Amino acid sequence: MPMMPWQKYVILDACKVKDDGEWLARTAALLISRQNGKTTLLKFRILAGLFLWDEPLQLAAAQNRDISLEVFRSVISIIESHDWLSRKVKSITRANGREELETNTGCRYKIIAATPGSARGLSCTTIYIDEARMHKTTDAFAALAYTMQAAKNPQMWITSNAGDIHSVLLNQIRQRALNKIENNTDDDIAYWEWSAEPGLKLADRKGWVQANPALGHTITEDILQARMNDDPVVIQTEMLCQWVSTFSSPWNPGDFTSCTQPGLKLTPDRTTWMGVEIAPDRTSFAIVGAQMLDDGSIGVGLMDMESQDTSIDDLLIADRIAQWSKKYNAEAILLNKFSGDSVAAKLRLASVNAEVIAGAKYYQACDETLGAMAGARITHAGQPELTASVNACVKKTTEAGSWYVSRRKDAVPAIAMMLAIHKATERGNSNEFGVLVS
Repeated sequence: MPMMPWQKYVILDACKVKDDGEWLARTAALLISRQNGKTTLLKFRILAGLFLWDEPLQLAAAQNRDISLEVFRSVISIIESHDWLSRKVKSITRANGREELETNTGCRYKIIAATPGSARGLSCTTIYIDEARMHKTTDAFAALAYTMQAAKNPQMWITSNAGDIHSVLLNQIRQRALNKIENNTDDDIAYWEWSAEPGLKLADRKGWVQANPALGHTITEDILQARMNDDPVVIQTEMLCQWVSTFSSPWNPGDFTSCTQPGLKLTPDRTTWMGVEIAPDRTSFAIVGAQMLDDGSIGVGLMDMESQDTSIDDLLIADRIAQWSKKYNAEAILLNKFSGDSVAAKLRLASVNAEVIAGAKYYQACDETLGAMAGARITHAGQPELTASVNACVKKTTEAGSWYVSRRKDAVPAIAMMLAIHKATERGNSNEFGVLVS
């Protein structure tokens, strides 16, 4: 049963051992788009544990039992189709809820539910958590991890395609891996991710290649093209393995990235408007500037941002805004009413033109930003913090049918940008700058 190149790469990397023979990676995490051969890879790993490495107990857990059963039945099918493997099996239990295989040497492979109590009393060597994006808490993960405490040379496999902000377990595992990469931490995790570059258009074949290493082996471009009629967010997570913050993003995929102009800088000699967003819990704030550029687009740039665990003093926020306002001789500063009212009052006392926005005006700012992105009427330099915040925005809808961007901490820079765009659009509609005539 030949393996695809990507499968060989992962299994060889995951099975590296230290000088004492123990796994170099105690945690193996794999993110990859659907239908690329992830399940086949897991089957090979399970068979190796049973027949090559004499692992006493392998547990497979998934939020959806059908996923674990699919792998279990496939492993059984492979064994039963080869006499030399069948002769090594002592028993197979197929009863619902008791699925288990045991070899003549006492090695077992068992399916359990992904719940905190399902693994109680067990001591296992290898654990498989598939579709990790469906885990909304880390309770089951923690319970399973403790079954490996006394095991000799344990290893945990965590596999999935991309998730969203509610994929708590997967978010933590991915952040743990990124932290190791960025800070060279002494962590025994190995991590592989095949995903389309953030911001690419759904139809960009570059992203198809990046997220589907089985392309040209078991997947064809025609198959991927046929998915283009699906819900865009489903395409992002299932086919492109794009890490989205939510399944209800307000923006069209790729619109913000397509407005990038590397090297763009806002200059003090242009009329400038500033948007300021302060998180509802006041632990972060961001200042974004907007200017009308020569081509008629609205240039935006993140000027300043601060984030901490405790509330930030209004005086500090007001002082930072005043400094940027003075540097750019800002015509107006726009803040959200419910968190920015007191800061705006302090700014006005210092003769800074500060305004607040709420309700229908905020909804308008959201819609104007959506339209400006879609029409390529904004320009930005591609600042990572601003881009990440735009990608983290969550769309909410009122009972009356209006929509808006939820005011969450990770969306703070994006909302500051929206406020700046609103002010620039408002002035542009006055035709003072000869653009955006309504």
